[in-house]
Amino acid sequence: MASAAITSCYSTPLSIVSWNIAEAAPSFAAPCFDTRARDAPRLIRECILGSGRSSRPPDIIALQECPYPSFGTETFVEQGYVSAGGTTLSHCGYVDLLLKKQLAEKSRPISLDRNLSSVACRIALPNQTTISVSSSHLAPFKHGAGTRLRQCQNLKESLHESGNNMILLGDYNMRQSEDKAIENILGIDAWKAAGSNYRNKFTWDSFSNEYHEDGFSFRARFDRCYAGGDKMHVNRFGLIGNKAVVGTKDFLSDHYGMIIGFDVEKSSLDAEK
Repeated sequence: MASAAITSCYSTPLSIVSWNIAEAAPSFAAPCFDTRARDAPRLIRECILGSGRSSRPPDIIALQECPYPSFGTETFVEQGYVSAGGTTLSHCGYVDLLLKKQLAEKSRPISLDRNLSSVACRIALPNQTTISVSSSHLAPFKHGAGTRLRQCQNLKESLHESGNNMILLGDYNMRQSEDKAIENILGIDAWKAAGSNYRNKFTWDSFSNEYHEDGFSFRARFDRCYAGGDKMHVNRFGLIGNKAVVGTKDFLSDHYGMIIGFDVEKSSLDAEK
């Protein structure tokens, strides 16, 4: 089981961003729709790349609701990221998983059922521990809880075939009542492992984020990150995209993104060599 602390000197740090980018569409409050539509890829890129500690860009970027299949590649290729598992169409937009080139060279895609609305890959880290990572956009709405449960079960089974150590994240569209059942399947909830900081809890907050004009105001933790395996250790959880671009109402997406830090422990067999 993943934990929140690690003392091994053989660990590899890993930072991951996951963000539902709302098809990179301008908010209703954007000063100029055409200008924002043009600038959105740059603004999204700058927000993600500036999210790491000491301005260190994330190692992995999981995107949901990309407007078209090659959006992630086009937006991040000059910064050295590669789409690792291909893209897949979800109920809204495309799902992508981008790796730094150095990681991508040591990765391979994991084949998934299209109904999972997920992409995944297997990565051999510099410390020789291998992990599976997935980016998902699961079934929407409250009544989709049963579908989400089945998607999580199938996703875990697919990733488990490649090993025990895994990170599963994305827009899960989950409600709090689903927490226990999903944790029993996927493992530790990264937000909880990092201390359950209330300031970082909600990835949807339409009280503060008025991306949609005349939208219903509520808060939810739709976006999730789970970690499985005894080598995965959460050391950080934060939010990105939770500051207005202009004024107080103009946000880049209706969702806030997640930035999660891990220490990935070297496997015991390798450590003995």
